[in-house]
Amino acid sequence: MPSAVGIVDTSHPANNIKMQLECLELAGCTLDRHINADNSRPSFLEITGIAAQRVPTCSGLNAGDYRNLAALLNHPNLSQLKTLNKVPLPPEIMEHFAHMQCHCLMGVFPEISRVWLTIDSNIYVWAFEHGTDVAYFDGLGETIVSVGLIKPKPGVFQNFVKYLLVLTTTVEIVVLGVTFSSSKNEGDNFEEMHLVPEPVFVLPTDGVSMMSVKSTANGRIFMGGKDGCLYEITYQAQLGWFGKHCQKINHSTSALSFLVPSFLNAALYDEDPIVKIEVDNSRNILYTLSEKGCIEIFDLGQKGDSLSRVVRLTQGKIVSSAVDIVKTLEPTNFKPVIAISAVDESESEHFNLVAVTQSGARLYFTTEGGDAGQGGPSRPQYLTLLHVRLPPGFTPNASVLKPKQVHSAVYENGTLLMVCSAGGGEAETLWCLSRAIPGAGFSEAHTLLALDGPAWALTALPSHQTAYLSPALLTKKDPWSVSRWAVVTGCGAACVAAGAAPDVLRTLLRDCRGPDAQPVKDFFQLHGVDQACACALYLACEETNSGDMSISEWATRAFFLYGGQVTQHPQPMFQPNSQMASTIASPKFSPRQMSTPMNAPKGRPNQFPQSPTGNLNQSYQQSQLNRSYPRSPGQQMMPQYPQSPGFNQSFGANVTQQVRDPSYPIQFEFSAKHNGAYIYIGKILSPIWNQKCVAKSQTPDKKEFMSSRVTGEDCAFIVQKLQRVAAFLLRAVPSHHSDENSSLHALKLFVTMAIEMLSLWKVLCEHQFHVIAASLPPEQQSALQAASFRELLVGGQEVACLLLDSLVAGYLRDNASVDGISHKLRQLCPTLYRQEDATCSKANELLIFAKQQKNPAEREEMLQTALKLCKDVAPNVNLPLVCSKLVSAGFYSGAVELCAACACKLDPLDKALHFYRSDQPSQDREGQLIYYRRMEIYREVCHALDRLYESSSDNNANETGILNTSQGHSAADNTLSMSAADANFQGRKLIWDCLSRDDELLHVAVYEWLVSKNLGSELLSLGTAPPDSLRTYLTAAARSASPPAALHLLDLLWKVLEKSGDHLGAATVLEGLATRPGSGARLAARMAWLSAGVVCVRGAGAGAGAGAGAGGGELLRRLEEAGEVARVQAQVCAAAAALPPRLRPPPPMLQRLHDQLLDITQLYEEYADRYNLWECKLAIVQCSGHNDDLLLENIWSNILAEAEAAARSLPSPDDRLASVLSKLTTLGREYVNTGHCFPLYFIVRQLEILACKLQADQGMVFRTILNIGVSIEQVLDIYIKLVSVNERVWLGSGDETHVCGAAARLLEAARAELAPLAAVARRRARARCKDLHEAAVSSLQARPNTQRLIDRLSAAQAHLDRMD
Repeated sequence: MPSAVGIVDTSHPANNIKMQLECLELAGCTLDRHINADNSRPSFLEITGIAAQRVPTCSGLNAGDYRNLAALLNHPNLSQLKTLNKVPLPPEIMEHFAHMQCHCLMGVFPEISRVWLTIDSNIYVWAFEHGTDVAYFDGLGETIVSVGLIKPKPGVFQNFVKYLLVLTTTVEIVVLGVTFSSSKNEGDNFEEMHLVPEPVFVLPTDGVSMMSVKSTANGRIFMGGKDGCLYEITYQAQLGWFGKHCQKINHSTSALSFLVPSFLNAALYDEDPIVKIEVDNSRNILYTLSEKGCIEIFDLGQKGDSLSRVVRLTQGKIVSSAVDIVKTLEPTNFKPVIAISAVDESESEHFNLVAVTQSGARLYFTTEGGDAGQGGPSRPQYLTLLHVRLPPGFTPNASVLKPKQVHSAVYENGTLLMVCSAGGGEAETLWCLSRAIPGAGFSEAHTLLALDGPAWALTALPSHQTAYLSPALLTKKDPWSVSRWAVVTGCGAACVAAGAAPDVLRTLLRDCRGPDAQPVKDFFQLHGVDQACACALYLACEETNSGDMSISEWATRAFFLYGGQVTQHPQPMFQPNSQMASTIASPKFSPRQMSTPMNAPKGRPNQFPQSPTGNLNQSYQQSQLNRSYPRSPGQQMMPQYPQSPGFNQSFGANVTQQVRDPSYPIQFEFSAKHNGAYIYIGKILSPIWNQKCVAKSQTPDKKEFMSSRVTGEDCAFIVQKLQRVAAFLLRAVPSHHSDENSSLHALKLFVTMAIEMLSLWKVLCEHQFHVIAASLPPEQQSALQAASFRELLVGGQEVACLLLDSLVAGYLRDNASVDGISHKLRQLCPTLYRQEDATCSKANELLIFAKQQKNPAEREEMLQTALKLCKDVAPNVNLPLVCSKLVSAGFYSGAVELCAACACKLDPLDKALHFYRSDQPSQDREGQLIYYRRMEIYREVCHALDRLYESSSDNNANETGILNTSQGHSAADNTLSMSAADANFQGRKLIWDCLSRDDELLHVAVYEWLVSKNLGSELLSLGTAPPDSLRTYLTAAARSASPPAALHLLDLLWKVLEKSGDHLGAATVLEGLATRPGSGARLAARMAWLSAGVVCVRGAGAGAGAGAGAGGGELLRRLEEAGEVARVQAQVCAAAAALPPRLRPPPPMLQRLHDQLLDITQLYEEYADRYNLWECKLAIVQCSGHNDDLLLENIWSNILAEAEAAARSLPSPDDRLASVLSKLTTLGREYVNTGHCFPLYFIVRQLEILACKLQADQGMVFRTILNIGVSIEQVLDIYIKLVSVNERVWLGSGDETHVCGAAARLLEAARAELAPLAAVARRRARARCKDLHEAAVSSLQARPNTQRLIDRLSAAQAHLDRMD
């Protein structure tokens, strides 16, 4: 049985695999260096100088402590702080303000993105991002004093109770359940919030109002009393969740405090309410801030389930400590403390708390005892002030005013946001102080933002990823993350954000419209080209989903524009550490073992001792060497990339360099884009890089099992970022340095393998990871438990294959189909999970049996199964053979589907499509190669169309069979027995099937086939709008085709555009067709195209309702003007062709009138004027709008002279004059309304002179003028002027009274002309007649022998006077 797989080389490419394994280790070691450098940034103790001076320090007094980011980057409008959105208060809430009796409070629940508002005893909660989903509770009888949202302890309430809402009044504490309806929109946490009307708990306050409410991560509820005590509500589950057992505990008093009467407590102690509670969930420490500025610490225990009071600092002690550090300032600058913020352990190991004073000064505290720099006990013991940070304005000659009256402040991840009130009714200002400026010192950028009203609340918002990422990824703070805050004013809620370096670069690129501006260059200088290139790469990859592709494109340009700078590293590239190889070597998935070189370079001994044998990787290599590789030539275990010239030699040289003596002074020089790529990928992988892959857990019955430390969502998050980077790296321009090419090639290979490994890990997490891991051999389980993700990604291919086998075996054990999981794994891990040979053989067998099957249903099922199998292993199939069998079986759609699948898998990134859309540049060798390979695939579809076309074009089955057999078709071909009608139907169906697929290059192949068969018009008869790809193909094909072929393609293009509804596009193509010189089109065709273009533009305007817009109007104007000129050109062409041969233009000149549309000047100078084409001259003058009376009189004189000369052969004077007047009638009706092109007086005068000379009928001229359409009033005015001028030309013409005689005839004919006129017009015309009569009589009275004519004039006038 012939195999469906092409001829393959089954020898194992061991050398290539070995080289690729070394590539992975090279990339892993380079990432180690960059990740370690990123993790070894100066600590806060080093930045503040405490580590060096070993005493508390201060900052903010030097000029470099606060710097203007806009000034540094020469961009005056640059602001790090920006408002993401503003949402006003819901209108239904505004109505309740009018009924407020006591007071109201506002705040934010950042956990659920809600704003809350209390008005007296009612509370309202709504979503601040869009101002909807308003929930309220009005079941209290007293004014609400404080509000808190609590994530309850697990297992206490039903699962639908997501949060607890704590409301305190002066009398009681009410705890409500908060539920949410399920989300309908993907990506939304909740859809609608509901407050359970029946309280969960109700506790008395015992006369102490609770001023603040705060919860811990494990669900404990703490409250700050007005008496200065810290209270806690403890609760636990009982039967039914409406009856929980709870109690209130005072943690600030001793167990014997109940012996002292309350009135004595009030007399002995000053009341100092707790107004703020902060919890450090990373260290389990609680802080309180009182109204008088006192700070107190409580230790919640190692696990956060206990509480003990540690220390209390009064405001006096705080101020005294600050003055001891900053001796030059007044104590008033350090009081009162208005806000405190806990510092997460991931941000600083030594600082625990930041306090902000009313003047904006920051006080950094630690809870460690002794020298903070040496480390202290794990639990808090003291509260020591270590650093004082003064706000802007305290430096000498400061250009920034000091912040005034700070009343709200939040410190989050190194950024301080505070609200300042200047007083006197001035608007409040939001200050942002952040470490956005790189450098070794404590230098910050400051940004101000005006608020639209007094701020009621300022709260930090969690990151968007917090909702779905595990703590394993959230533990390490991302320095490039965007910090967000919610600011609530009386006007509504605003979400503001302070971006990091990538956000600053994004702003610069957007404002400067590209990377070439000086501010962008300053950004790269400020941050260093390596880090700035990493920022540019971040934007280039992440902005692809925002919809604004310009930022991604500009960032890409910046990456390559500034990334070519070379950075020198005087130290060796790979620094050895406890878990890292000191040399480039093949990866060993053997945790805590040093990797060794797989082979030493020839002629150079191995300079490193052999490490202990790695039990995982050696067995993996041996198993791979023993396995057969049923795949196409050149395929290896790792994904392939085009290697740069001399890759093997340069990589070998690189390995040689790494095994030299470390003391040898070697400099590795890499470009900034190389380092930026490694830095960014290092930031992506940093959260999991050194983290263990699995953790040991225990079941309730004490059985151990392995669980993944990361979730499937974590893997998907990282994979998504890596996929964008991988797509970007495919566009990376090769460097001129071989070492850098080697490193970038290794990085591409590593990223691809990391994507596959993490995608596999995600699938494992979705399929009971502990069961799959438990099926591994014991030694592999031990290695997996000890391995980090770094070791898994670099050298864990064997364990990945074992996990894959275990996963599939689990399906088989459960008698479940493996088709779905196999398909998914082939998509996610194509280099780890392959079964091409067996699958293709099975597909070929099914195709053979399907052709012999008589049962249509079973035959169809076999064909579909075979197609599915072939698609699974595409493109590693013998495509011509398989497609031939599919077509022979009549399964045409299967052949198309298989070709499309092969093309998609051959070119998943659409490089061929990019090559095609980029006009097929010759320098894009990779795109060119893939393009031709894809077109070879689609040629099989064209072969199927050829066979159907041959069957449909010849009704004689015998002839068709002979023809097909001669072309090598099988005698059992299904097309041989097909009628012409069936073949035609199947051919149309196959074409429609191809064009309905989202594969533009497949469309191109079909279009080329149709054009080659002169069947392009078939695309217009498919019954639906032509595909968009047809427009692209016709445009591109017309550019490269010969003039006649291009003319045909463009003629088809405008029809396609018109059918698609793009009338303006069709009109543009028609304009190009009509004006395209040398295309071989005739002038009549050009005129037809221009007319069709005008119709298209007008159709677009009618469809658009308000017109086609400015663009359409301009196009319409051009088309109409070109049409007018074309009509003139046609007139010139006809007139020139009608000339006598001796006067006719030469043939090239006549052909030129067809080959191109000339402008009006060329037509006049080169044709009309040169060959005395007077009527054409008149048409040109009229078309151009030129106004030259002398020129027009000359043209008309010659036109009339030519007409007179043509009429000389006629017998009678009247006939001659009638011939001239016939020419005038023809031209007059065309030009009578043009004004300047029809000089009426001049024409009438010339005609009357001619009539006088010919002794013709005196009424012929004015009757002709009236017949043309000239009004009787105009004619009367002309004759009045002719009579009044009394020229001697009439005497020279033979009759000095001719014009008066014509006037008499005109007056006699005027009665009939005046009758149909309206009364007003008739009176006006009669007055003109009277003027003509008087002028004629006056002219005749001075001449002899005129009495008879005078009487005739008088008689005619008398008849006119008798008219009504």
